[in-house]
Amino acid sequence: MATKGKVLIIDDDPDLCAALQAALQADGFAVRSASNGSLGLEMMHEDKPDLVFLDIIMRMPVEGVWVSEQIAEDPELRKVPVVMLTSIVDSAYAGHFPTDRTLHAHLFLDKPVPIAKLLEVANQFAGPPSSTPG
Repeated sequence: MATKGKVLIIDDDPDLCAALQAALQADGFAVRSASNGSLGLEMMHEDKPDLVFLDIIMRMPVEGVWVSEQIAEDPELRKVPVVMLTSIVDSAYAGHFPTDRTLHAHLFLDKPVPIAKLLEVANQFAGPPSSTPG
C-alpha cells in the first residue's frame, strides 16, 4: 500500500520504467508509467501526480522538453515538479537540446540514475503525504 505521494514516470524504455517503478513502490510511492509524452500528459490529467520523472529522448529527440512545456503552460499541472532523466549529453541528439530557452524542470538527473539518488529526489518532492487536508 502506498504511504507516500503519487509518481508518474514518462519514459519509452520499458525495462527502466519497471526498475524505477519497483524501487519507488518498495519505498511507499504510488507509481504509474507512460511510454510517451502524449500518454503521460493524458495520465496527468486523469490523476495528477505529486512528481514526474520525465525522459528527454523518446519518439522525438527532445520530446521530454515539449512535454515539460505543456506541463508548464497548463494551469492544472504547472505546479507538479518535473525531474528530467536524460542521457542526451552522451547521445547523437546532444545538438538538439535547446540552450536558448527556459527549460521547465526542477532538476536534471543523468542516466543511469542510481536508485538511492532516485529515492532521495522522490522523497524530497513527493515524500510523506501532507498532514493538512487537501
